[in-house]
Amino acid sequence: MRQPHSLTVGRLVGGALLIALAALSAGTLQPASAQGGVNLLQNPGFEPPYVTHNSDAALQVASGWQPWYLDTGGPTSVNARPEYLPAPAARVRSGSAAQEYNTFFATHTAGVYQRVPVTAGTELRFSVWMWVWSSATFDDPNVSEDPNDVRASVGIDPTGGVNAESPNVVWSEEVEFYDQYRELSVVATASGPAVTVFVRSAPQNYVGTTNIYLDDAGLYPLGEVPQQPPTALPSPTPGEVLPTQEGSQTPRPTPAITFTPQPSATPITSFTQPPTFTPAITIPPAITPFPSVTPFPTHTPRPVTATPVLPGDFDSSIVYTVQAGDTVSKLAQRFGSTIEAIARVNGLSDPGLIYVGQTLVIPIKGGAFPQPPTFTPAPVYPTAAPPAFPTAAPPPTGLGTYVVQHGDSLSTIAARYNTTVATLAQLNNLVNANLIYAGQVLRVPAVAAPAPVPAPPPAQPVTHIVQPGDNLYRISVIYGVPADAIIRANGIYNPNLIFVGQRLVIPR
Repeated sequence: MRQPHSLTVGRLVGGALLIALAALSAGTLQPASAQGGVNLLQNPGFEPPYVTHNSDAALQVASGWQPWYLDTGGPTSVNARPEYLPAPAARVRSGSAAQEYNTFFATHTAGVYQRVPVTAGTELRFSVWMWVWSSATFDDPNVSEDPNDVRASVGIDPTGGVNAESPNVVWSEEVEFYDQYRELSVVATASGPAVTVFVRSAPQNYVGTTNIYLDDAGLYPLGEVPQQPPTALPSPTPGEVLPTQEGSQTPRPTPAITFTPQPSATPITSFTQPPTFTPAITIPPAITPFPSVTPFPTHTPRPVTATPVLPGDFDSSIVYTVQAGDTVSKLAQRFGSTIEAIARVNGLSDPGLIYVGQTLVIPIKGGAFPQPPTFTPAPVYPTAAPPAFPTAAPPPTGLGTYVVQHGDSLSTIAARYNTTVATLAQLNNLVNANLIYAGQVLRVPAVAAPAPVPAPPPAQPVTHIVQPGDNLYRISVIYGVPADAIIRANGIYNPNLIFVGQRLVIPR
């Protein structure tokens, strides 16, 4: 597993990670007083000003806090860097602002952190209020539909380190909830003159969007926490199936955590001047996994050869990306293969252990499942009528086919056939729902006579001028209008491609 990136302070140079604690360079740090229950955090309410990191308008973080994310070096849809922005007014719990970070058709393991001077030996409680919206449809910005199994937690590094992957970090139990603010908290004892607090979220799937909102954080000595009862998180009843919509929360079993300071760690002894760091710190060759998250191993996608050696009487193969719920036996049954053949071609020592996002070669017979064509940008045709697209082969029972036209997106096709983006992506083995192209033949649910559903022009349209950091689902939250409606009203081909200064019609 790779080191998490500290977006404001770290870059890989010659295989080493440069670390400069920008959070400590704003002035001389002194241990903060906590008499009378004083919050030890800087800017606990995520109020302005917001700092733009690396001159990137999509990296705006509340002052006092730093962004971090884990980069596995795999596909762009796995552990992508989130976009960090001030939250819209509808997601502010108190004060005038809250922190937002999000990923679009991608997973992430990411959050924010802050390093705080304290007195060694102090037992501390860190808490933050978090809102999770994770939706495959974008139909309602207040309701998570088909959420991405988002796991949330908070942590404290008692040694003051800034590596979220360090085994020193004491993490809270992972929980899953959606569509309302919930308080997460963790307790640990400082082993030196500073601690670092972390917020972490990790969606396990990547269909649609996952937005995280943070507000009202607190770090207090355990005996001086303000006298207000924390929000109780419901525990599951044996045999009860908890919903994944508003108000739900699924605790994750976590082994007991025993914290042992690493003997190589050098305690910080003074804060009279900002710490001086050597130009590069060599990353250890191996990182110990999170002590509290052992059930979720990290997978580095295995490179696939162009012409794999097929066993037995298999004469062709397809390349498949593992989805949530897949097993080797299900894939073998689905594609007419065998567990032994899949395990042999992919070098699986344990056929029961595959990962979401893993790329597998599936041996098949007779070319029944040809590999999808490689994406090629649609050509620009002259004013004359474009050439006719080839007719698709007869579809299997219960399915039809659709030839993608110029201006189509997967969401507009899903609306036309009364289905969802997730269903179309699964039927067609699409890793990235944004990558479809004119002339591509898609499998769709069979219906009698699909008809285009153009959006009627609004009687009194509202115009929105795109600002730095805007995206379609953020604009949909601001106006309370589904993102699909904005896409149709403006004839947007790619939902990711809007630009600063663009005028968008917002249907009412």
